[in-house]
Amino acid sequence: MEWAEGTGKTLEEAQQKALARLGVSADEVSFEVLARPGAFSGIFGRAEFRVRAVLEQPQEPEEPAGEEAVGTEAEEVGAREPEPAELPHADLGEAARELLQQIVDLMGIEGEAQVVGATSEEVRLNVVGDDMGLLIGRHGATLDAVQLIVAIGANKQVADGARVIVDAEDYRARHQAMIEGKARSLAQEAKDTGKEVVVPNLKAYERRLMHLALRGDPQIETYSEGDGDDRVLVISPVI
Repeated sequence: MEWAEGTGKTLEEAQQKALARLGVSADEVSFEVLARPGAFSGIFGRAEFRVRAVLEQPQEPEEPAGEEAVGTEAEEVGAREPEPAELPHADLGEAARELLQQIVDLMGIEGEAQVVGATSEEVRLNVVGDDMGLLIGRHGATLDAVQLIVAIGANKQVADGARVIVDAEDYRARHQAMIEGKARSLAQEAKDTGKEVVVPNLKAYERRLMHLALRGDPQIETYSEGDGDDRVLVISPVI
């Protein structure tokens, strides 16, 4: 089954976006309305239509009974792709996507919120647009705040909650790569000098990323010390 989704302030706008993604006309699809304005109106007073356009498949001529027809139904069932509703935390993902899109719109940012992945433990969203600097903020501070709001708001709408990760133009992936690279560079410094390297001014998740990045190095051990804002990561050579 081939389908695409679209969002818009009006039902027609949402339908047209879905049709554009499929590259077909309206008479070739059937529409399903997934969300209507009002789901979060008590919070932000604004919402969008979200529709799914499903491409109608032409009916195939009946196959004659015989060996060629054997197993056809089983193959079709086995090859069927899971519908979005069958994915982990589908309801949470949609609630989070809708709330995130409203925040992006209210900030005056030209971007589209998308659900990009889901596991049994978390739902991941990404905002795609031309300039995500305002959404990301200094050192990702705004993005962290938006993520917290979306996680709390979306989890209140569903019975089966999970962790919600909000990204913008893959900022978090790029930042993670940078932190891991910094960890390896500082670890090499500790090996070369034989002295501990103290890394201050890290967020809790950044310390965790460094711990994980160096966990497999038998010549290095890492630990954290201190409290609150004074907590630091120590990279120590194994002598």
